[in-house]
Amino acid sequence: MKAIVEEIRRGQRFLVATHVNPEGDALGSLLGLGLCLRGLGKRVTFFDCDPVPAYLGFLPGAEEIVHDGAALADYDAAFIVDCGTLDRLGEGFTKIRGIRKLINLDHHLTNHGFADLSYVDPKACATGEVVYRLMKAIPASLTREIALCLYTAIVTDTGSFRYSNTTPEVHQIVAELLQYGVDPWEVSLHLFESDPPQRIALLGEVLATLELRAGGRLAAVHVTQAMLRAHQATPDLTEGFVNYTRGIRGVEVGLLFRELPDGTHKVSLRSKGRVNVAEVAEEFGGGGHANAAGCAIKGDLAAARERMFAVVERRLAGLGPCAT
Repeated sequence: MKAIVEEIRRGQRFLVATHVNPEGDALGSLLGLGLCLRGLGKRVTFFDCDPVPAYLGFLPGAEEIVHDGAALADYDAAFIVDCGTLDRLGEGFTKIRGIRKLINLDHHLTNHGFADLSYVDPKACATGEVVYRLMKAIPASLTREIALCLYTAIVTDTGSFRYSNTTPEVHQIVAELLQYGVDPWEVSLHLFESDPPQRIALLGEVLATLELRAGGRLAAVHVTQAMLRAHQATPDLTEGFVNYTRGIRGVEVGLLFRELPDGTHKVSLRSKGRVNVAEVAEEFGGGGHANAAGCAIKGDLAAARERMFAVVERRLAGLGPCAT
């Protein structure tokens, strides 16, 4: 942490970037950190390869995020937030020239340690919590805009404070963020109460693909490119669909297979706690957390499903009945 703080003090020009298909923790951390650095008088560029999902467009600074790295160059350091591997930054990041140092802030168990300097804490509820700690170490002042970004990051990755990563320290952090004028209901409206009609229609079709296996302990659904086209839906509208599979009584592991334009299948994995899905995802070159992870599998849907099912069912073998 001290080395990162020193880099911030010495440097003047920084890039802050996060992974493709960004969600609340990714963009909340990116923008919270970026606004913090600007408050310290630094010149900061926000970068992400993919467009900002509509439901996160309310975050301060979201409209400033650059999506094409070709015109970007010459940074004292690039902060990579909520990302455990360089390849998750996307092809556009490789076009950026003249980055003198990589600094990684993350909380993923499967982080590859790719940066020159890292602050990675798998016990942190979100990368937003890591950013908050860094701000305290600098020290840097909170503002309403930064607090809003970090609150969004934390509420996203704690599942609205329902997950076991919601520690007493998390509640203390959030209590401080609320003192800066963050309105939980306003954030909730944007994150959970603003679904476009095509998302609900798509969800209905996706849930109709539900398959239960392994005696009801494994649930899987899928999304095809044809389904997205039929509902005029963008991929970000499938965010959270996988949680419906984990929510079924008796299910230990839930899966969502989403077809990408090149035919590869992105797999989102969720667990109720007795199967470490980060380890499952790692077998396919992915990663994440023990209860929430992701990976990509080449090949058609049938082949991708059978490969993933074989690995998950092997881990389910021998487990007793699910507690819920």
